[in-house]
Amino acid sequence: MPQDGDLKPPKSQSQPNPSQSPWLTTPKPIKRLFDKFPLRTYPANQLPIRNPIDRSRHTLYIFARDEDALNGSPSFNPSCLKWQTYLLFAGIPFATKPSSNHASPSGSLPFLIPASSAPNPDPPAPSASAPISSAKLQEWAAAQQSGDRTSATAITAPSSKNQQPNHSRREAYLSLLDNPIRNAWLHTLYLTPANLSAVAHRLYIAPSTSWLPARFSLAHALRAAALEELVKAAGAPVVDADALYRASDAAFAALAQLLGADEWFFGEEKPGVMDAGVFAYTHLLLDEEGMMGWKEGGEGMGRGLRDGRWRNLVEHRRRIWGRWYCS
Repeated sequence: MPQDGDLKPPKSQSQPNPSQSPWLTTPKPIKRLFDKFPLRTYPANQLPIRNPIDRSRHTLYIFARDEDALNGSPSFNPSCLKWQTYLLFAGIPFATKPSSNHASPSGSLPFLIPASSAPNPDPPAPSASAPISSAKLQEWAAAQQSGDRTSATAITAPSSKNQQPNHSRREAYLSLLDNPIRNAWLHTLYLTPANLSAVAHRLYIAPSTSWLPARFSLAHALRAAALEELVKAAGAPVVDADALYRASDAAFAALAQLLGADEWFFGEEKPGVMDAGVFAYTHLLLDEEGMMGWKEGGEGMGRGLRDGRWRNLVEHRRRIWGRWYCS
């Protein structure tokens, strides 16, 4: 369904000329006033920057608690954590700041504000304040790396050891994260009552407002949005939780088989987007640091991470955690 901004009124066959309409004639006193003090059109405002004290570093805006963002700890949101981890793989220095979808120019997190070439520009240069959406982060990171080809941590093109895998094959495996795994995540977080109250409320709802009626309304809206998305994905009026978790299990099993005994996905020498995306879910589901505090769903989503079936995915998660978050 197109957004409101995509809907345009039909053009009439005959467009009146405003200058010929007596109803649009400017009164003479007002005309004399504007002749003396003409209107000036100012450029568009720059994107507001939170805490614009240090513009010397790139800043990634994510879902995070204040203290976690300050320490560079993992986000509690899979999409944010995916790109936070990917930028760490790329060896690009950046800071993280807590934010919300309402603050994002694209309407969703994460987004990145590149560093300014000059400290604390006032006003910031347009290129310095132009946000980078998550859809453009991989391309932006590649452009940053093009000036640092000697970096030991730089993500390179697929190695010649296995040749470059077919693009459609990579996209097919990435779709496992974006569809069955994400769908099970939405059900676990928003449609499991105990998790909605204990996890989603603490991480997403309570930080947004302290007014109880607003919190209730936001919780209802989040649950309704998740339900609507799952119904649309299933093509049925009823969401089958068991089917969601079976599809998620099958997706994780396929990813475990893909990884095999390799260190990184597709046999690469360095981790990439696939590694970041898988880590984003395995880390949050295992919740070894207790950040999520799951109440229910442990017997549903990601069971194979706990019962040993996907041991290589657990070790994959520990490698990334140890090398990029604990070093």
